[in-house]
Amino acid sequence: MSASADIGSFEAKSSHETYALVFRIAFATSIGFTLGHVLGWDFPFLAALFAAQLLIGSRSLNLQQAIGFAVLMTAGCIFSVLIAQVFLETPLVLLLVLALLIFFAFLLLARGQAVPVASILLITTSVVPLVAVTSLDVAYGLVHSLIAGSFLSAILVLLAYAFFPVRHDTSEPIERAAQVKAPFAAALANAATLLSLIVLFMFSGSPVSVIVIMTAITILQQPAAAGYGTAYGFVMGNVAGGVSATVAYLLVSLFPAPAILFLVMLLFGLAFGRRIAEGGALAPIYVVALATFLIVLGLGLTPLPTDSGAIFISRVFNVVIAAAYTIGVASVLRALFERAETGKWVVVER
Repeated sequence: MSASADIGSFEAKSSHETYALVFRIAFATSIGFTLGHVLGWDFPFLAALFAAQLLIGSRSLNLQQAIGFAVLMTAGCIFSVLIAQVFLETPLVLLLVLALLIFFAFLLLARGQAVPVASILLITTSVVPLVAVTSLDVAYGLVHSLIAGSFLSAILVLLAYAFFPVRHDTSEPIERAAQVKAPFAAALANAATLLSLIVLFMFSGSPVSVIVIMTAITILQQPAAAGYGTAYGFVMGNVAGGVSATVAYLLVSLFPAPAILFLVMLLFGLAFGRRIAEGGALAPIYVVALATFLIVLGLGLTPLPTDSGAIFISRVFNVVIAAAYTIGVASVLRALFERAETGKWVVVER
């Protein structure tokens, strides 16, 4: 009876934590996105995206950790602005510096070291200099959105844990899946893939550049084996996020009210959050789907100079294609570099 009781108690706790995580994700993303839109931010999805990443990446968050996240984001933004200003007149040198920083961030992520620092470094060094090349004023606006979004997301995550608390102590962060056999090769492949997109958008001045880069970063941060099944799953997750964002955009366009936006975000947050909270091999795919949903919908609701509906559909298509490119190229490069690194170590052992 004691063993049965213990098993029942464990299952009850596990079920409670699953549903609590679902409600935390839906709560934080819906409020964060709605506030970002109501406040007129150029990138209204940032607070919701950061909150989702914090909730998915850790089983709990205290005040010190929340403040630390916002402070790290502020420091990363300042560092990225300084880099952009120093090397703005020498684009090739700027690209070399960004390549080294991005590779270093991916290497930390592949090794599971200093993950929060690496994630923030990856975001800030990828998007801020990219925008600064076209316009420093727009870059300053992006920095403002990144910093404000990080503080708002930290507050929302703390509130989410207050309303849907953890019943037992799980303060340690969730470990990244140890599926990276060759971290150096994985980091090199991810960095090469992301840099190819940065080079593509650096001199084009495309309004979707930040959206594409943020989507690519989310995809490349997921623990993935370089296999066809995993790559296909990420592509389908990205498509599902884009389709969901299109449906949400149509609903909000028909009923343009903050309350409707909040309810739509809450509905999709619960749907994606449930799949993520259940865990398993499919969880990273739904993480990509949720991120794509937030980013693409934010793109659609951002004030646009012309017919927003037509531009929205066009940009959704561009984002989906870019994400498919990211997944395909990263999968191929991971396989090639991993084979080369493994072969190198085999030779050394002989």
